[in-house]
Amino acid sequence: MPPRTRFHDARTANEVLKAQERRLRLDERKGKLVDKARALLLVHRLAKEERDAILAWPARVAAEMAAEFGVDTHRLQTMMDTRLREHLAARHDVRASVG
Repeated sequence: MPPRTRFHDARTANEVLKAQERRLRLDERKGKLVDKARALLLVHRLAKEERDAILAWPARVAAEMAAEFGVDTHRLQTMMDTRLREHLAARHDVRASVG
């Protein structure tokens, strides 16, 4: 490849890189980009809050459900809690990833 062609290719690549950097800065200023670490932290926090809410659910509804089905409240709550924990444990490997 002649030196002139290599220089032209390098110059073109440099201009493309500059354009990409300008686009990223513009997207950042417009709020189109988010910090990856912060996004993952927020997703983790939300998932933990949802998990805690799910685990609290049997205690909130067991008495009403036990009365409706005519079964022992404590036994129903214990069973529901056990099943929910098993379900969540089976899904423990679900991970959020941001490319």
